[in-house]
Amino acid sequence: MPDKPAPYSMRDWKQVAKDYDNFIFDMNKTGQYLPLSTISSSNGVNYPDVRRIMMATYVGQNSSTTAEAINIMPAVVGASLIGIDKTNQFGNNWVTKLKDFFNSKNGQNVYLNNYSAGTGGDWWYEIMPSVFFYQLYALYPNIDADFNSQFTTIADRELNVLYSLGGKLDPRQAPNMNYRAFNLITNTPNATSVPEPEAAGSIAWLLYQAYKQTNDMKYLEGAELGLDFLQQWGSNPSYEIQLPYGILTAARMNAEEGANYDINKFMNWTFCAGPGTLRGWGCIVGNWNGYDVSGLIGEANDAGNDYAFSMNGFQHAAALAPVAKYDKRYAKMIGKWILNLANASRLFYPDALPQANQEAASYTWSKQYDTNACIPFESMKQNWNGQKPYAMGDAVKGGWAPTNLSLYSGSSVGYMAAIINTTNVEGILQIDLDKTDFRGENTCPNYLYYNPNATDATVSISLPSGNYDIYDAITESVIKTNAAGSIPFQMPANDVRLLVIYPTGSTTKTEGRMLKTDNGDVIDYHYHYDYSNELATKAISFNDHLQIYPNPFSDSFQIATSNNENIKTIEIFAINGQLVWKKNDVAVNTDINPPVGKGIYIAKVITDSGVAHYTKLIKN
Repeated sequence: MPDKPAPYSMRDWKQVAKDYDNFIFDMNKTGQYLPLSTISSSNGVNYPDVRRIMMATYVGQNSSTTAEAINIMPAVVGASLIGIDKTNQFGNNWVTKLKDFFNSKNGQNVYLNNYSAGTGGDWWYEIMPSVFFYQLYALYPNIDADFNSQFTTIADRELNVLYSLGGKLDPRQAPNMNYRAFNLITNTPNATSVPEPEAAGSIAWLLYQAYKQTNDMKYLEGAELGLDFLQQWGSNPSYEIQLPYGILTAARMNAEEGANYDINKFMNWTFCAGPGTLRGWGCIVGNWNGYDVSGLIGEANDAGNDYAFSMNGFQHAAALAPVAKYDKRYAKMIGKWILNLANASRLFYPDALPQANQEAASYTWSKQYDTNACIPFESMKQNWNGQKPYAMGDAVKGGWAPTNLSLYSGSSVGYMAAIINTTNVEGILQIDLDKTDFRGENTCPNYLYYNPNATDATVSISLPSGNYDIYDAITESVIKTNAAGSIPFQMPANDVRLLVIYPTGSTTKTEGRMLKTDNGDVIDYHYHYDYSNELATKAISFNDHLQIYPNPFSDSFQIATSNNENIKTIEIFAINGQLVWKKNDVAVNTDINPPVGKGIYIAKVITDSGVAHYTKLIKN
């Protein structure tokens, strides 16, 4: 992959996302195949008081009879990520209307791709709608009273999937996720067709999100089980977009929970195609007849006939950008890849390639109606009937629609647009590592900068109102103090910087591997590049390095560690996840007397090295 793609031509992606949102949600548009969205006049399927959103998946489909969650939901989330308030636009609250995708009437009780759909057919269509809902709820936590119960119901349903597929806590056993899907009604997996084991990643993402929202330990245990499957799995499970969400969860749990999932293996899976790959899915690298396509995601078999898909790159960028915050060893790689991806993604749009290199009906419609070129082709083929490359899709040849202009692809553009901004230096992007880190520790803004150029550069960063210190997590140094407004900083050639902004006057402290402010806000998750975690977090019992005794206990208990390492923090949670007691700086082999009543609890013990341990704790 080149340091800097050539030719370099970066679109204003935020403007593309705004134009797209204005186009597809404007129900007053007229012309062939327009409008692209409508509001149903009939009652909702699951919530009768809701008037459902209907929207074409491809330009040319009947917008009054078509509705797919993998299209409509990311369209609302993506627009929201770039600052558009979807609760009041064109006279509609688009956010609340989405809740009818929660299939309660048929007993599925999760978000699905249609307003009434089944499960057990395809995990991509049966899990990603819930992922999009979790993102929506993070952005709009107080908009609809039904969202909270939907949130926990989904988590419980997916937790049951892991246990039904063989996941166990004692003895520890990863579930078998090598299936196509799972039927939530019959409680059975689908073993036919191409399996989608990467769904372990998206389910782990859902459950860790649920844990961060509710503090209920059972969801952390479930997230671990999903990642345990990927940890022990031997072949590349990449299928669509679910693995990157698992990678983010693994990196985050390594940083926050003291786990040690194999991020390098997972990253290689999502970027590298070739032998052992489920279906040749990965990151495309190369130049197609003068067009640099490096960074695009799709079928990357390097056999002269690769097939790139627009939506996949947008979603991969959103899921993987925050990984750099939680594991800075991948900062340069992620910065370089996102630069290439953002540059090459323009080729999916009708204003990029010559007319002869685009499917004809799509090009003709776009030139007349989409003058801002904001609706992309679904895909681009390296070679199609001698045209290299060729913007196209599967809809026309499959008979699904008269064009290959893909709303389900374009609906994710806001995800990528939200995380990137151009700077005063060509080729250097500011990548926001917090924007798509849903329910993350985002108090101190994190920005990634990658310099693809052969010369040093002076880059400007615009700070929020107030005075701030700027810390670089790569060099582990404070590069600016008491800064305000627009501040220049130096970017060495072909290098990366990960800047963290925190209020001037804050003192810093180390807690285990982390560098924090005096308020507990994380500045660096792996200070001094410390990645000395254990093999994996084991949620239900302590390992050989740490023991609690007696357990059950009556009045007090003690904690022993194999190397007499002291305890930084012990927290005791009720079974419902509520924190009931906490104590810092506890010496080993001394009496601990928590003022709790008789019952069953979960104890979380963090040693001085920053490793977290969990166990069931019983008071008699």
